[in-house]
Amino acid sequence: MFLKPNWRILTIGDGDLTFSYSLLAHHQITHLSASVLDAKATIMDKYSKNGINGLNRLNANVHYELDITNAKTWPNTLCGAFDLVIFQFPLVPAVKSKDAFDQAPNQNIVNRNLLRNYLLACFDYFLDKNGARLSYITSKEVKPYSHWQIETDLVSDTSITYLGKQAFNYSLFPDYQIRNVDRDKKVKDTKGFIYCYSDVSQPESVINQFTPFAFNNTGYCPLCRVGPFTSEENMQRHFASKKHIKLAAYQQQWFDFLAQQ
Repeated sequence: MFLKPNWRILTIGDGDLTFSYSLLAHHQITHLSASVLDAKATIMDKYSKNGINGLNRLNANVHYELDITNAKTWPNTLCGAFDLVIFQFPLVPAVKSKDAFDQAPNQNIVNRNLLRNYLLACFDYFLDKNGARLSYITSKEVKPYSHWQIETDLVSDTSITYLGKQAFNYSLFPDYQIRNVDRDKKVKDTKGFIYCYSDVSQPESVINQFTPFAFNNTGYCPLCRVGPFTSEENMQRHFASKKHIKLAAYQQQWFDFLAQQ
């Protein structure tokens, strides 16, 4: 994870706060604020091991019950206060019954909208106008995460630009536990990537840390991240595949959703 010690960093939705603790304890960060959706008592009850005591020992600022989708929960002291904001493995909790599933909104749209709201909040509220102005999303390249089009269409209608991705090295965060989003269970360490966004021109020292999106050129499918196709026939065969049709449907649903906002 590309970090500078003097950056003022805010973590969002850090379920059990172990990522924030590991970031502060092992990466020479001088200014870190952590935030989490749950109340303190809920975290202590939900997670047998958490980062609360460690963050307290390091005198970190921890903001409980901060909902990235609800500006009323954002403290005034966090406005324009950061160089970098980080959201680790975001995921809206799954519904728990068939009836609830049948009545639930489209989970692809719900998760994309969570990430969109996060990015808009970063650049509209949390990031310093004169700071580094960077936002990270760490996620996985397996479904359903790979279906959210993190690299292309979350905020393509705004001035926020996707810069590229960098492999997330889990071993560099010794105290970090990747958790199930709603219970005390660790999640398999599937290979993750850090996706980087900014709304200002970045120096080469930043740009060179990230690999840009590789599937924008003619002859590729950016939705499915495949190509180049060796012939028009192969391309059309791909476009007729079940995978592409499914992802194209998700994409159209997303654009329809945005049009209604």
